[in-house]
Amino acid sequence: MKRFVLLSMIALLSICLVGMAYSAPKLYSKNNVLAVFITNNATTSSDMTLIVKCEGGGTTYFDEGAEIKYFIPSANVANWTTRAFNDSSWTTGVSGIGYADGDDNTTIPGPPMTSVFVRYRFDAPNAASVKTITLWFDYDDAFIAWLNDVEVARSDNIKAVAVGKIPNWDEGLGITDHESTNTPAGKPNATRWTKAVGTASGQIMKFDVAVELGDTVSAVSPRAKLTST
Repeated sequence: MKRFVLLSMIALLSICLVGMAYSAPKLYSKNNVLAVFITNNATTSSDMTLIVKCEGGGTTYFDEGAEIKYFIPSANVANWTTRAFNDSSWTTGVSGIGYADGDDNTTIPGPPMTSVFVRYRFDAPNAASVKTITLWFDYDDAFIAWLNDVEVARSDNIKAVAVGKIPNWDEGLGITDHESTNTPAGKPNATRWTKAVGTASGQIMKFDVAVELGDTVSAVSPRAKLTST
């Protein structure tokens, strides 16, 4: 009996964990947040890049040239990947962000550089009809991304961090190097997203992410009947 109960508990826990790992993020008509951890493989890395494009239902929500909030950490920051996090004290910049290679609209000092926390805030006026959003990443060296609190994308070279875990600010050190496409900066440079898709250096990554509507649909009260006197 004890063994049956134990096995049942393990099975239930497994189901819960699978549900957490693969739950679809919410998409709201206003104030969505894509939070991205971009990291070098070494503090002495000669370059760094993060450029993201996001669209859904044929609408581009943001692209290279969009406003970003960013923070260069030297310690962990609690809850920074969440939608509710207050990033008003962070630096305002323009996507893409990084240094060297001539592909950044916002240039940060480096090397040395370990990682950068970046937040993109955007509206999705067509959220009610969108079932999938598409994300493109041009990056150097590695990234993990969260949409409205849920992990939705990561580069192939950052496998040591468990899915759903917020990495430590320096947890990307020691990963495999990945070079960006080195496409010149633009607002946007449309040729960037015509590059080959894959995980090899010089390639972009593309993710189709299933989403659920986050807005509460208000019930419409029926009109009162007219009465005659």
